[in-house]
Amino acid sequence: MNADIITNHKVIFGDARKMDEIEDESVHLVVTSPPYPMIEMWDELFKTLNPEINKLWIKMENKEDEEEKEKLIMQIYNLMHQTLYPVWEEIYRVLIPGGIVCINIGDATRKINGVFRLFPNHSKIIENFEKIGFITLPYILWKKPSNKPNTFLGSGFLPPNAYITLDVEKIYINI
Repeated sequence: MNADIITNHKVIFGDARKMDEIEDESVHLVVTSPPYPMIEMWDELFKTLNPEINKLWIKMENKEDEEEKEKLIMQIYNLMHQTLYPVWEEIYRVLIPGGIVCINIGDATRKINGVFRLFPNHSKIIENFEKIGFITLPYILWKKPSNKPNTFLGSGFLPPNAYITLDVEKIYINI
C-alpha cells in the first residue's frame, strides 16, 4: 500500500434528496439503505416527506369501497417510491463516471385493508435506477438469520401456524 496517497473524507448530515454540498461527479462509492416503502415503521417518515401520502392514507382509511381502497394503497406505494426518486437522481449526479452505488433494499409484506400482500420494492428500485441511467449489475443476496419458531423455511414438516417470511434482502449494485 502506498503511504503517499492522500484521501479526503467528509461527513455530511442532511437530506439526500438535495446534496448541494457535494460536487457533480465527485463520489466514487455510495452505500445506502433507504427507508423501505410499505414497511410500517417508515410510514410516518414518508407521510412527513410527502404530505400527499398522508392525504391519500387518510382517504384510504375512510373509504368504504374496497376497490377504491386498493387503488389508493397502490397510489401510496408508488408515491413512496417517487419520494425516494430525487435521492437516486442526486446519487447519479454526484457519482463519478463508473462510480458504484450499492442499495440495500428489502421487499415488504404487509396486511393492509384486510389483505396480506407483497410490495416488491426491489423491482421499483431497479426500474427507477435504469430510468435515470444507471446500469444494474448482479446483486448480492443477503440471507438474514431467523429464529422465529413459526416461520416456514425450506421443506419438511411445517410447525403449526407456520408462515412464510422474507428472510433475505438484496444489495443492488449499479454503475
